[in-house]
Amino acid sequence: MADSLVLTGVKDVKKHTGTEMLLTRPKRGGDTHSLKEWWKTGANKCYVMCTVFNVTTAAGTVKLVLDASAGTNVRIDHDGSFNFTFYGINEVERAALFTEAYELIEHYVFPRISGGKVMTVTPPGGASRPNVIVPPTGVVTGASISDAGTGYTAGQNGVSVDGGSGSGMTINYGSDGDTINSVTVVDGGQDYVNNETVTVPGGNDDGELTVTV
Repeated sequence: MADSLVLTGVKDVKKHTGTEMLLTRPKRGGDTHSLKEWWKTGANKCYVMCTVFNVTTAAGTVKLVLDASAGTNVRIDHDGSFNFTFYGINEVERAALFTEAYELIEHYVFPRISGGKVMTVTPPGGASRPNVIVPPTGVVTGASISDAGTGYTAGQNGVSVDGGSGSGMTINYGSDGDTINSVTVVDGGQDYVNNETVTVPGGNDDGELTVTV
């Protein structure tokens, strides 16, 4: 998804096209937040009054901070992945991107200071943007014995299977003293294909399972 809005002054939001950027108000009241000068290093930092947006996606929430004033006018576009583009920048010099805990990720220097394009500054040791954790696919949820094999004299636990399209699948299996007679999936791994066959190592390496994904 993506979002776009125009900030006028310190609190007026216009032409808002989405829901990801949300203007926040300080708990103490008022329209602006008091934050230390993020563009400076060392202990001697002053506080500046800022407009703060919570920007939320499936990955999490960050804070977009602007040193806005009564004369500010700027359009902000968000690409849905915590990357921002600024247009028509008036009466605002700086902005910054923080984590939800106000750890600095990067900051932006606008043309009023840079004299040209918007400059993006990544501080040494800066925090990272939240990332969407994509769950694995092709996870095995069950397995049936398609060939009980031979030479499996005793059951084993935590056995990594061989073959198949994926990786990481482990099982516990039981034995009747020669063949496999039961199987339990311990770790379904990932990237397997439904109904494909994997081999159980041990014995004569001829025991086979058909997986369910």
